[in-house]
Parts: sequence; C-alpha cells; structure tokens
Amino acid sequence: MIGITRQNALGRSSKLWFVVVLIAAAAVVVCCKLVRLHLFTEVQEPKGYSLSKVIPAARGAIYDANGDSCPLAVSIPVWEYRIDPKAINAQRKHTPETVSSNVAAALKLPYDEVLAKFLRTDSRYIPLAVSYDDEAHSVIGDPKLVSGVSIEERQVRRYPQGRRMSHVVGFVNALSIGCAGIELAQDKTLTGIPGTVEGVRDARNNEIYDRRKLSTEPIPGADVYLTLDHNIQREAEIAICDQVSRLSANAGWVIVQRVKDGAIVAMASCPDFDPMHYNDPGAENRTAEECWKNRAVSFNYEPGSMMKSLTVAAALNERIVTPDTVFDAYMGSWEYAGRIIHDHPTGKLTVREALVKSSNIVTAKIGLLLTPMKLYTYLRAFGLGGRTGIDLPGEESGILRNWKNWDNVTCSRVPFGQGVTVTAIQMCNAYTMIANDGVLLKPFVISKIVDSKGEVIRSQGREVVGRPIRVEVARQMREMLSGVTRRGGTATRAQVKGYTVAGKTGTAQKTINGKVSSTDYYASFCGMIPASRPEFVILVTLDAPEFKGPHTGGNAAAPVFQIVADYLMRYYEILPDVPAEFEERRR
Repeated sequence: MIGITRQNALGRSSKLWFVVVLIAAAAVVVCCKLVRLHLFTEVQEPKGYSLSKVIPAARGAIYDANGDSCPLAVSIPVWEYRIDPKAINAQRKHTPETVSSNVAAALKLPYDEVLAKFLRTDSRYIPLAVSYDDEAHSVIGDPKLVSGVSIEERQVRRYPQGRRMSHVVGFVNALSIGCAGIELAQDKTLTGIPGTVEGVRDARNNEIYDRRKLSTEPIPGADVYLTLDHNIQREAEIAICDQVSRLSANAGWVIVQRVKDGAIVAMASCPDFDPMHYNDPGAENRTAEECWKNRAVSFNYEPGSMMKSLTVAAALNERIVTPDTVFDAYMGSWEYAGRIIHDHPTGKLTVREALVKSSNIVTAKIGLLLTPMKLYTYLRAFGLGGRTGIDLPGEESGILRNWKNWDNVTCSRVPFGQGVTVTAIQMCNAYTMIANDGVLLKPFVISKIVDSKGEVIRSQGREVVGRPIRVEVARQMREMLSGVTRRGGTATRAQVKGYTVAGKTGTAQKTINGKVSSTDYYASFCGMIPASRPEFVILVTLDAPEFKGPHTGGNAAAPVFQIVADYLMRYYEILPDVPAEFEERRR
C-alpha cells in the first residue's frame, strides 16, 4: 500500500515538472522572437504611407553662336496642380465651392470651370493647371485655404526665338523627350540625371521630412552651343520663305557654310513649325510631319547641273581636260546609247564656256572620257552617296549606285546630275571643298557642350575628311565658276555688288509617281563668296516653283543667294574684292 502511494506521488510530480518545462520552453521561444524583432528587424512603415519619388533634372539649354545672350531652348521650373475631389469630402475642412473660389482666384482661372472639376466623381487625379507663379503656389499650398489639390514640381520647355531654327533645334514631347533636331540628337546630354527621394508621408500625402531615408540631388543636363547665328538665320528664313510664297513652290531650303572650318552658320527649311505647338501644321494644307522635315539634310533630290562642277573638277584633276579644251555641242542635241541629250548652248564650246552656259552634252562627253569607274570614285570622294556625318538626326545618304551597275545611259546622265540623288548638305559641302582649295571638311552645327559646372565636355572645330582634288584644280574651278554669275552666265541674279561670286545653277525635272514631270522642277544655285578668297558657301533649292518663267535655278534660287550673301558680307564686314563696284554701290 505504501509502495502504491509512493508511485502515485512520483507520477504527479513528473507531470508537474513536464508542465513547468513546457511553459518555460514557450517563454523562451516568445522571448527569442521578441528579441529578434526588436534588435534585428527594421520597423516597417505602413505600406500605404511610404514615399518614393523621382526629382527630374533641369534640361540643358540650347544657345546659338552668340552664346548665353541668345537662348534657343530653355527649361523653366513650374508647379503642376491636380485635383482630388474625394480628398475634400474625406477631410471635410472645406467645401468644394470655397476651395474652387480660392484656387480660381490664385491661378486666374474661371470659377465655374474649377468648380466643375472639383465636383467630378469619375477620377481622383484631374489636371488643373501648370504655373510658375510663386503667389499662386503659396495660396494653393496653404492647408488652411485649400485642400484636395496635389502639387508636383516639373520642368517645361520654352523656345524664346519661336520658330527660328525650328528644324535644327527640334522639340520635346509632353514627357520632355527630344523628338527632332538637337533636342533628339543630344537628348541624353540635355536630359541630365534625375534625383530621388525615399521616405514617409502623412495621411494628406505630405512628406514627413525628418523621416526621410534617402535623398539624392538631380544633376542638370549640359548646355549645347550651336554654330548657327540667329541673325543670319533670320535673313535666310525670310528670304527662302518669301520666295517659296512668291513662286508658289512646295518647299525651299538654304544652307550657309563657313569655308575655313565647315561650320554651318544658317540652315533654313520652309515650311517650318512652332516647337511649342509642334503638332499644329498651321493654315497650310500639310501634315505636321511634313513641317518637321529638315529638307537640308533629310531629303534626297536630283542636283541637276550643280553636278557639272564636280564632273569637271574630277576631269581637271585627272588631267583629261583643261579649261580651254574644246568640245562640240552640235545643234543642241546628241544621241548616245540610243537616247537623245538635249542642250541649250550649241556649237563648239570650251570647258570654261560649257560650265558658264551649262552644257549637258559637253559635260556628258567629259564624264565619258573620265570613265564610269573614275567618275564614281571621285563623286564618292566628294562625299556623295554617303552621309556627311553632320551632328543632326535623320541625315539621308542620297543615291549613287556603284559604277558597275551603270548602263550606257546612266554613264552619260550622271555627269550632269541625272540618275543620282543628293542631299543639300552633301552638295553644299562638296562646293565648300572647291572653295577650300580641295580640302573636304566635315560639316557640323554644334560648337561645344558645357556641363552644369561650366566645364566644356566636348568641343568641335575643323575636321578634315580628305583632299580629293589639287589646290590648282580648285582655283581653276573657282575662276571658271565666276563666269556663271557674269553676263552670259546662267546666274546673273546671284551677283553681289562689290564681290565676285562663283557658283553653279541646277534645274532638274522631278519624278512624280514614276514619271518625269514636264512642269515640276528642283531649282538650285550653289555659290561661294567672295570667289577670289571664299568665306562662305550658300546653297539654295526650291521644290517646284511655278513653271511659267522663274522655274530655273538662275531665276528662282539665285535671287535668294544674293539676299543672304549680301547680308553676310555686311554682317561680318568682309572687305570687297571688287572695290570699284563697292564704291559705286555706296554712292
């Protein structure tokens, strides 16, 4: 009996200890979890109140050749206001009518329009306005006066010169992404590096600044300085747009290139556009995309007789002809490979006279003497059939088929500018090569890029691409091309009093729907001034000027050259090389 009692006591004791141990173990587990939570786990903010936002960097500015005194594109910091109608009802601090009155007065908006937005129930984020008014911001940001309006800082792009240089400068879209011109080509450089903020916000969506966890300041984008001068650009734009309007042309374009380094000082294309309203093509019957096209670099067309200068330069360089070599243009027609080549000048012509009078037949014969292989090789060396590498987007390369694919007709047509297409920048650059004693340069529109600290991170100047012709050949060409603008030449309307002008006209029939038009032409003139010591090369082209009368390069394009060239000489105070004419002009 005593043994049984002792056994029962031991059983009760072991159960008691089991319960104690179990409770102790549970306590240890709980303590461990508490310690781990307090010592090793960060306090998590309620998910709905975390704050994370990107601070956009100020986009860099674009300036012309005059520097900071002439901004072409700048970014302005503004506040964007959005309405959350539900927030007013939730807070019950203000009525929609009271808030609408305060907001309308601050932003100078119609009260009825603001109230209608506050009364909407289909959205919690309704765009209200964008403003840079400090007083308006202080009112709308005051919780005692306004509730239900969120405020975001952002940048907006402005173009102080309006439509000036619109094709070169370009534009940005609603997301501040570059979509054309320098804005597109240098988008990454201009954009900069955005900053970030991570922290905590309160129930009213305001940041609790002493709880901020991470903050990095944005780095502004770099500024881009162009070689273009807005004063020269203005003259070029007015001249070409007036001529397009006067002659009812489809379009027109002008390039002004500095000879010594290849820099572009003006590049105008008509029609143009307003960068602030880039989707609006204006009153003309055009699409916005047509107006965006920079025809100076992004348009292929047949050069016509402008090509003759390059053909003759190649033949002179190969010593196949001299300026006084005589060819027969017959009675203005010549059959080759079963096709007739028509001409205006007739009879025996020297190479010099063939350029002055723009003979198709003589130039075709010179090209055939040169051989297709050599002509093609020279044209490629002059920069045709490939991009020049100018620092603008959308550059076309023209069409110059390999000489091995030419037939006999092509061999006789390419020398005077048929069966080949070019861009204006290619042809202008090739003439600049002649003006520059045979040195081919790379054209450019950006002179330098400066970062937000004021340090130049890129600069650009004269870059030699090659030397396709000898110095004496380039000088012979300039002397011969000077006759084109004198009496008896095809471009007398390009003359500038007091200065010699050397250049060449081009009048090329357009191909429309696969057929050669008998009424629509590209009328061009490319010239250099002063011819004795060239400073600038100017190319002018009009697309389909009216056919009756002034559809030729000498009548349609040369007058635009004269206006721009005359302004250039006065603007840069370049000494005349025909002093007698200059003095007569002054009197």
